[in-house]
Amino acid sequence: MHGGNLRRAQELYGSSSLIDLSANINPFGPPPKVWASLQQGMKDIVNYPDPESMDLRKALSNHLGLPADSIMVGNGAGELIFTIVQALKPKKVAIPIPTFSEYERAARSTGSEVSYIPLGPEGWAKFNRRNGDHENTRGEGGVDREWRRYLEGCDLLFLCSPHNPTGSVLQKDTFEYILTLTKELGCRILFDESFVDFLPDESRESTRVYLKNNEHLIVLYSLTKFYSLPGLRLGTLFAHPSLLTLFEQYRDPWSVNVLAQQAGITSLEDLNYPDSVREKLRESRSYFYREFELANLLELRLWPSSVNFALIEVLNPTTGALIQHLGKQGVLVRDCASFAGLSGNFIRVAIKDTPAMQRLIDGLKGFYSKVERGRD
Repeated sequence: MHGGNLRRAQELYGSSSLIDLSANINPFGPPPKVWASLQQGMKDIVNYPDPESMDLRKALSNHLGLPADSIMVGNGAGELIFTIVQALKPKKVAIPIPTFSEYERAARSTGSEVSYIPLGPEGWAKFNRRNGDHENTRGEGGVDREWRRYLEGCDLLFLCSPHNPTGSVLQKDTFEYILTLTKELGCRILFDESFVDFLPDESRESTRVYLKNNEHLIVLYSLTKFYSLPGLRLGTLFAHPSLLTLFEQYRDPWSVNVLAQQAGITSLEDLNYPDSVREKLRESRSYFYREFELANLLELRLWPSSVNFALIEVLNPTTGALIQHLGKQGVLVRDCASFAGLSGNFIRVAIKDTPAMQRLIDGLKGFYSKVERGRD
């Protein structure tokens, strides 16, 4: 169901030397001082971790400018999603699709009815307003009326921006309309911005700024992906303190281990790290898009993305063979067949360093050269 399963991939392809483009993780490793902090923290594994993660929450508070009592940390975003749903027990949830499968799994675990909002491969471009026009598209009265129709009777709306798997971004005015509408309808929002740190400066805005006047808003944030800590698992959510008090009753108090807490604190202390990572990824992303276009791969369509991964549409029924070919070449990509709401054949690829992206380009060209020779 997810990318990043290296053990399974190694068994499948018989190799331990793989470039993993199946998981959307910063490829440049955590801030350098994290390694030393983990070594220093080893002495603390003989003690239980702080169940309140107070030092990490204070670090997040200072880093993000939010009160510590509005911050909760967990064993990755996945744990927090399930905690929120278990606590709220919504009768009906709305989920834009395609998207991260754990939203629906969490909702189903409490017996919630699930209503889908179809985005397709274009992602939020399908629902974003254009030039402030509230009645801009799509039969039966436009985007605003469509949102109202989808949200009637819902207790919880899942939003994800930057959106996984499309890499699209929900525009500010569209979100503000949804925020007002959900408040009117009595529907909470769980807004997942796990990839917000990957956005360039001009488009990197967090919905955390709306928390003060919107108690129905819950914001999910990840230190795992941008700070390259997937093996430690570290997620964060921001919400009104009364909601966090409720959520605490439904979570394991020791889910964030001592090493994860220390790594999170040390990561946030490196103020030069974020811009350095974004610049490297900008170069890799530009390189990949340029080389992909030059490769003239007519059997594939690369959808535009704003972040560290991209959706590729396979315009013929060769997705399985393509994935197998790339795997045998040592390149893992994400098969998107498990993403509900994608009509067609798609793979998702993470953006890593330029040698990794060149390996992907070479693998794609090699596959379609072989296909073409087979036709001859």
